[in-house]
Amino acid sequence: MRYSFYGETNVGRVRDHNEDAFLTSENHAFGMVSDGMGGLAAGEVASQIAKDSVNAAFENAEPNMALSRIVNNAITDANTNVRKAQKEKPEASGMGCTCVLLAFRKKEYCIGYVGDSRIYRYRDNQLQQLTVDHSYVEELFQRGLISEEEKSTHPYKNSITRYVGHEDVIKVDVSSGPLKSGDRFILCSDGLHGEVTASQMAGVLRDNMNPKDCVQKLIQLALEHGGKDNVSVVIASVENDLDEISSGQLSGEIVHKKSTKKKQGFLHRFLGLFIDEDEEEDNEKEKPGQ
Repeated sequence: MRYSFYGETNVGRVRDHNEDAFLTSENHAFGMVSDGMGGLAAGEVASQIAKDSVNAAFENAEPNMALSRIVNNAITDANTNVRKAQKEKPEASGMGCTCVLLAFRKKEYCIGYVGDSRIYRYRDNQLQQLTVDHSYVEELFQRGLISEEEKSTHPYKNSITRYVGHEDVIKVDVSSGPLKSGDRFILCSDGLHGEVTASQMAGVLRDNMNPKDCVQKLIQLALEHGGKDNVSVVIASVENDLDEISSGQLSGEIVHKKSTKKKQGFLHRFLGLFIDEDEEEDNEKEKPGQ
């Protein structure tokens, strides 16, 4: 499989500073989004700590460690580090952040999350939410006390029940599943899903294949609908890679290829396909967004 990522963050139309953060990694095939809380110079600090902690967890993971364990460790490490920062700086004792993390390995995806940032999967023209908000209104909805429509207007819709920095030990929700060529994933803060409906998100992905175009159009929609919060969006795309399969490589990392002459592997001969030097160079130029 070949994976590509692109992400952007925007302060929005109302706030004067950005407490969101995002990160994508080509080498380790993951993307994450966090949404900070705790006020000026606190929420953005928590988001940055989460970002650094996730990156360190993947950098330091043992080669054979289960992907689900890496994902879980990344977010629990972020919690430990935010709690440590809270104790070192009493003025920032209330800081914290949400965190959604998506990672790929071979033909598998794995997600981990706390808070109300979300991950969606777009497959076969259908958009499915893979995360469940850790929020007060979601608990009311799950208990049948409010409707789906009432969630968006409830006075406590922004009250979250689990987040990085909430307590010394947090439970990270982790799940995984098989990948399918053509899958696309949206990772976003509530600055997107609080302004843009799922059907509108699906429409953007249906009309745009390029990850950068999708991200920018989703953010623009959020701004047009009010932009009341910071908006962060990461798009992750999955495609089959014929060269990767023909060489027997099923690595979970993005493959960079160079060619100085015409190639004709076994699979290419079998399919009657020929890849010339110009096509290989074009593929090399289409690098995932940072």
